[in-house]
Amino acid sequence: MKIKNVVFDVGNVLVRWVPYEAINKVFPGDDPIKLYEQLKPTWIDLNLGKLSEQEAILIYQNKLNVSEKQITQLMLELKTSQTLIPGSLELLHKLHAANIPLYSITDNIKEIIEYHWSHSNFLHYFKGIVVSAELGILKPDQKIYRYLLNKYNLHPVESVFIDDLIINVEGALSVGMQAFQFTDAVSCENKLIELGLFNSLPANS
Repeated sequence: MKIKNVVFDVGNVLVRWVPYEAINKVFPGDDPIKLYEQLKPTWIDLNLGKLSEQEAILIYQNKLNVSEKQITQLMLELKTSQTLIPGSLELLHKLHAANIPLYSITDNIKEIIEYHWSHSNFLHYFKGIVVSAELGILKPDQKIYRYLLNKYNLHPVESVFIDDLIINVEGALSVGMQAFQFTDAVSCENKLIELGLFNSLPANS
């Protein structure tokens, strides 16, 4: 069946998600991998909407025995380091120009999405965005994909989901969506062409 809707992940599909780099910049003397493992449980709670960013800052401050200023700086760095993946914005523009409805499912905290609304230029391409922190559900739980499909009245077989993590691709496949793993924007566009998109769109538009 023809693909009518394209659904994107955000981190490492549209923008870089590089927490180790951010940690290394703010805490250059620490092992970023070990420190990230300490940050991760609270970050998952942020992604689930159980905590606000300010509440998480206080938890991190006490847990890591560091200053509020350092943690606040880290939270800012985690946002500002999310620069665009090469070619992804251009791909969104091509899809939008071809009148293909675009959506997003992202495991994300509310404050990062707010940051992108204010500082980035890709969210406005989407007809709908499902954010884990607003639902309290993370990929690859089937409920988050079904929420998008039900909310926007999308047929799963007419929708393709793109994510950098194969486990999240498998989650989309399990609810009947088409899906594939993102590696880079050029390969992503070629895969979408294979699925029948862009057929009426000039190659250099």
